[in-house]
Amino acid sequence: IEMDSLTLILILPLLGAILLFFSPKNYAFLSLLHVAVSAVTSLALLFNVSKVLTGGTFYAHDKFLFLDSLGCVFLILIAVTGLLVNLYATHYMRWELEEGHINLSALKKYYALSHVFIFTMSLSVICNNVAFMWAAIEATTLSSVFLVAILKDQKSTESGYKYIVLCSIGLAFALYATVLLYSATFAEIKDGEAAMLWTGIMANAKNLSPDVAKLIFVFALIGFGTKAGLAPTHTWLPDVHAQGPAPISALLSGVLLKCAMLALFRYYAIAAQATGMEFVQSVMIVSGLITLFVGGIFLIRQHDVKRMFAYHSIVHMGVIAFALGVGGFFGLFAAIFHCLAHSFTKALAFCSTGNIARIYGHKDMSKMGGMIKIAPVTTMMFGAAVCSLVGVPAFAIFVSEFNVFVGAVNSGQYFSVALFAIALAIIFIADFSHFNLASFGEPKGAVVHNKEMSILENLPLILLCALIIIFGVWHVDNFYTLVENGVKIITGELL
Repeated sequence: IEMDSLTLILILPLLGAILLFFSPKNYAFLSLLHVAVSAVTSLALLFNVSKVLTGGTFYAHDKFLFLDSLGCVFLILIAVTGLLVNLYATHYMRWELEEGHINLSALKKYYALSHVFIFTMSLSVICNNVAFMWAAIEATTLSSVFLVAILKDQKSTESGYKYIVLCSIGLAFALYATVLLYSATFAEIKDGEAAMLWTGIMANAKNLSPDVAKLIFVFALIGFGTKAGLAPTHTWLPDVHAQGPAPISALLSGVLLKCAMLALFRYYAIAAQATGMEFVQSVMIVSGLITLFVGGIFLIRQHDVKRMFAYHSIVHMGVIAFALGVGGFFGLFAAIFHCLAHSFTKALAFCSTGNIARIYGHKDMSKMGGMIKIAPVTTMMFGAAVCSLVGVPAFAIFVSEFNVFVGAVNSGQYFSVALFAIALAIIFIADFSHFNLASFGEPKGAVVHNKEMSILENLPLILLCALIIIFGVWHVDNFYTLVENGVKIITGELL
């Protein structure tokens, strides 16, 4: 069988998972294999991205799989964030083993499943068939729920159960959207195969009935919006992100939510062709603002450092939704760019919570204090994540939020953008008050369990921090090309 490069990125993580599953129970060997599989998979993903940069969109298996510039942005997240988080996971899991929270068979299961998780996310990005794209996103839930509940305590099991139930109900709406989309397209073009493929649907989207397209889009928004953590169907997210191990929270927030967002981008593109931009933009502005305010208000009251970052995931999905609502070149550019900026930032944020929980033995920020003296590097990483999350200039998230403002002001959406600014201000205040509580002042009767991590343990965090600043300060040419082409794909200029 001829192996094409798209099939390769699906086979590598699965092979890795099988290898890990049948490996001997030895921490050093398992961790080495885990990082090796992750590195090879990431190289294969980035190789595919370079193919698109040089030759444009390409297909495999009768157009069943495809990769365009928009998909490339998300493969970069899976490759880069995935590798750095998996590297951090080897240290984090060693601490969990030492504390006796998990045993070696649980560790083996964790490593194997995290590659199955990478497989399902990669599949959701490169599926051209909309039904299989839906199935891949459903599969990401099933592969990650066991990772969330790996500690088998009551809270993590309960949050895993909530996750499966809510996301499956939500994704049922996305399934309705998929079925409706297929039947509407088939009625137009009478070609069963093309009506199933996103590229085929997109080519004929202008001929779809606008009313049906509106219904399809609303269903897709409820369905994929649940999985992406948009309010009001976001309620599974704080529990799941707060209870799972830190590296899994980093992957869920940094990469998984973006895969659901990509599906939403694809439906947004189709609906925008069929109904015109006005309808999809007004729906997304409302969705974005509701999500921003709900997330922001809950954020104020969080003292658990992981729950705080979990509400941030909701807030930033709101930012992406709002950017889609602003529309135009700046809005769409911001929405795609924000996926990358948020991914690196969030992975850094959750990995730093892993360090913090290791240092203090708990996650309550009101009982910390004085972290800057105990663990200066961790505090700097934690601070960098917080600065990026609230949109401080020179960090990656500032770039996309600035573009949202430019796009909204240019298109005269003054009222919406004023509300957007108020929501960001609430988040800004909440965050820095929390950060001060944990980092400065005197340790509040906190028993410090461990000192600062070694440089090797902090390396994945330092690399993530460097990425946030690089994308915040420099114009990374190849990446900007992908994002600009992604905007053209969404507006239908580039197919």
